Amino acid sequence: MQPRTTASTSVVTRPARVARPLCGLVALGTALLVGGCSRQPPARSQSQLLRLGVQRTAEAERVLTEILSTEPLIVPDWNGRPVGRLAESWEWSLDGLSLTVSLRANVTFHDGTQLTAPAVAAILRKNLKRDRSEGFRYLTAIEAPSDSKIVFRLSRADSFLVEAIAGSLVRDDANPLLRTGPFRIAPSTEGLLARKNADYYRGEPGLDRVEVTFYDTQRAVFAAIIRGAVDMVPEVNPESVEFLQGGSQIETFASVRPFYIPLVFNLRHPILRNPEVRRALSQAIDREEIVRQAMRGHARVAEDPVWPAHWAYNAASKRQTYDPAAARARLDAAGLPVRPSTGDAMASRFQLRCLFYNRDFQFERIAILLQRQLEDVGVDLVLTGVGQDELVKRAASGDFDSYVFQLTSGKSSEWIYRFWHSQGGMQSTGYTGADAELDRLRVSRTDADTRLGIAAVRRRFYEDVPAAFLAWPETTRAVSSRFDIGDHDDPDVFGNLWRWHVGPTQSAAR
Repeated sequence: MQPRTTASTSVVTRPARVARPLCGLVALGTALLVGGCSRQPPARSQSQLLRLGVQRTAEAERVLTEILSTEPLIVPDWNGRPVGRLAESWEWSLDGLSLTVSLRANVTFHDGTQLTAPAVAAILRKNLKRDRSEGFRYLTAIEAPSDSKIVFRLSRADSFLVEAIAGSLVRDDANPLLRTGPFRIAPSTEGLLARKNADYYRGEPGLDRVEVTFYDTQRAVFAAIIRGAVDMVPEVNPESVEFLQGGSQIETFASVRPFYIPLVFNLRHPILRNPEVRRALSQAIDREEIVRQAMRGHARVAEDPVWPAHWAYNAASKRQTYDPAAARARLDAAGLPVRPSTGDAMASRFQLRCLFYNRDFQFERIAILLQRQLEDVGVDLVLTGVGQDELVKRAASGDFDSYVFQLTSGKSSEWIYRFWHSQGGMQSTGYTGADAELDRLRVSRTDADTRLGIAAVRRRFYEDVPAAFLAWPETTRAVSSRFDIGDHDDPDVFGNLWRWHVGPTQSAAR
């Protein structure tokens, strides 16, 4: 079936050992010829150098700079539990209107000055003027009553405050040395260079330097690690993973990312206002096929936008299942019979426009599969491929019937609220169906209340479907086996980059 389009504007797995493919390898599903049949080994004088290869994007350098050199007070662990980083501990007041954070001792900024509560409070106040997240909505003041304690004051109780603090990096963009991370960003005429912070409070990093080289395409990044020009690629395209499996020179590490891909519905569309129609569309979608074919198996099926590794995640009592017969019955009951074709339009119950991100073949494959699956129940999905800027602009303004893109879930509840609550700041679909449940989740104070809140939100997304949640993408990182990365069962080996060093890996020793 040829896709119908309008004019285009353009769970963690075990690590796998891989070999350097032979010269002339064809990869990425297209004819990618890796030039040069010889590979120069890394210079021994640079044995503690890690060379990263990354595709050049608008945000790539900023994100890597933050990963290498900056930290927040608190971080969420893999299961969404808050863990102290620059903060040693934190405690709520009895009325829930203030949170006192105690800083770790003996932490210094990159300029050698002591990390103190007044300095951190000043940095956070400055940054919040520019980037105020949903979790700071009720924040009234950030105080520093001593050198070691910071007090966050609220106008009303809000459990999202801890998650917001976890998303706020302690950095002053006007002074790059006011950072505390394991690496210091050094001047570089090309790419990005980071040198180790020998005074890092968690321990001296094993790597002396990290050099980042930016490439114009993901194909070029892949070719770079194949020929040994870089030691690590943070993200390998799904089409390329199979070419990096089976040998001993490169290891791959796969894990589910805290992002999900939905088919988002605009409830201002006269037909999509009906929740039975949205449930029918969700039932008509075979998510397993999307994961298997469009995503090459490098994903897991999504049931809703709740991070599936979250500590409060529980088995849903009801799940969206693939049932095209039930979908047809719902659409019939909604008064939407299949009408004869007219002109260029196919015979269908109704036509639905769908935007998709056209700079990644994976999204095009997903969109085409959705088109075919919905055609099976009599819905004409008309596809329009657009770039990221236009998609974001049209999504934010409500100029769409539906769209397919990747949204962040983080590992917390705040991001669910941001996107799916009608007052969450990112809402553009007209959806209000989960507002009450999200409001209750926001004021949950105990683990038991949070578990009940998560269950209620998930149940509501099943009953009043705002989108067809499709998949949680998997990311695969490729690393030269020269490096000891520590715990191979860690869901995200990149997060512990400061622990890496050159040496035999655990799996190499087995």
